[in-house]
Amino acid sequence: MSEVILLLDDDPAALAFLNNVLSEAGFACITLSEPAQALVQVGTRRDIAVIISDIRMPNLNGLQFVQQVNSLNLAWPPPGILLLTGHPTVELAVGALRLGACDFLTKPIRPRELIDVVNRTIQRVRASRSATETKVPDVQALILQAEEVVGALRRIKPSAQPFQIEAQAAPAPSSATTTIEAHWPKGRLSVLDAIDGLRKLRRNYDSHKLDDVAWDLLLEMLRAQQSQQRLSVSALTISVSNVSSTTSLRRISELAARGYIERVPDSSDGRRDFVRLTGKALALLTDYLEQADSCLVDLQSDRRTAHATPRR
Repeated sequence: MSEVILLLDDDPAALAFLNNVLSEAGFACITLSEPAQALVQVGTRRDIAVIISDIRMPNLNGLQFVQQVNSLNLAWPPPGILLLTGHPTVELAVGALRLGACDFLTKPIRPRELIDVVNRTIQRVRASRSATETKVPDVQALILQAEEVVGALRRIKPSAQPFQIEAQAAPAPSSATTTIEAHWPKGRLSVLDAIDGLRKLRRNYDSHKLDDVAWDLLLEMLRAQQSQQRLSVSALTISVSNVSSTTSLRRISELAARGYIERVPDSSDGRRDFVRLTGKALALLTDYLEQADSCLVDLQSDRRTAHATPRR
């Protein structure tokens, strides 16, 4: 029996992206926008091995959907569930995994990451179903589940604590302070300085009249091109985090109209267009990256010089 991937999201662009990536990788997919419809399918189709569901949906959120799946009285081991979120937190990860979700994916999703996680989840589901049929302890499934839990928690970064503005006595060095100093010794390039420098660098290209969304879209396309990946319009639309699909699509249209990108029809699917950078965009991005590299080198040189200068 071949496995089927059920895709659940109320955003048509997100559904199209997931379906395109997984279908091209050889998976059979079902796309749905309503949790109620998805529950019917899960309750009647044994071949559904993996469910990929968005967490934020109008009628039922992702965690509630996992609970609903768990409440189904299935005659076979349930499918593995992967949750999509643009704002991962430790609480969300623990809650999802405690309810039985296999993993969660952080938007924007890289195609390679998506395919790898689906393959691992299918492997786990196969092990679980094989153990049920042979009546032996599901050791392999437990191992895979433990690996997924560790991997998921590693991807969550704790929220930064606010800086203390008022003057206070310097606390005694703690183990946490020692760890930070070990990773970021004095004289090493500051990440904050680098980020600030790269942000200011974009001002040199004001004549191109590109906002942050447009820059991010062009850089995402360059990243995909260097990885020899073809990006569809729908995939590019949801590649920028914390930006609505409508805004991204509008910027894509503007970039195409201004000659930075080209839309190339998919010869095998008349409903889909791919996108590629034009020579104009490549010249801009090449110059920007050269300047960015020079900026980082200068910052690192300044740090080393400051560190080497003796204090008086």
